[in-house]
Amino acid sequence: MGSCIDLRNLQDGNAIADAYSLLVSGKKGYKAVIERKKIPPKCSKCGRGGDVDQKFCPQCGGEMKIPLTNCPGCQASLGDTEKFCTNCGKKVRE
Repeated sequence: MGSCIDLRNLQDGNAIADAYSLLVSGKKGYKAVIERKKIPPKCSKCGRGGDVDQKFCPQCGGEMKIPLTNCPGCQASLGDTEKFCTNCGKKVRE
């Protein structure tokens, strides 16, 4: 028996940090430090990936931009190819 419940809207960063802190310490009030993964940028022209500190693509000279992972309107998770948010309908890509 499986579940098809969408839990993406429950991925609040503060709620996750609080739950993790409670698990680690066993008591309230402790705040664990959670290291967040930095998303590498991609070239806006050719799509080539790069290092975190690159501003321009060494291949074609295009601007390096960090791809969206969450909707700017409702913070729902986004896929790499989605042009509109499936939660609120906001346009996120051209």
